[in-house]
Amino acid sequence: MYRLAYYRFGEVRTSAKEPMGYDSVRKCEIGLKSWDLKYYREAYSSTRWLVRIFEVLPETNRDDRMKGRSSRYSSYTPEGSTEIQTPTGAKQ
Repeated sequence: MYRLAYYRFGEVRTSAKEPMGYDSVRKCEIGLKSWDLKYYREAYSSTRWLVRIFEVLPETNRDDRMKGRSSRYSSYTPEGSTEIQTPTGAKQ
């Protein structure tokens, strides 16, 4: 959350007396002023930065084999048969 809250904050001058990236509430200059977002994209920021919305980027580096169990085994049937098998002696 820290990185999203202070994303592009180093480009802003909050006071004429203070350096760029100065947090006037905490009365200090932020440490890391410039970085790239890896998993998010800034979708919207209001003019005073009271509202900031970030979009989660799609997972491009994930292999198909790494999907969740539910999607991997949803069409699994024993021994490759397509019909549902009931145990012997069970009522249908």
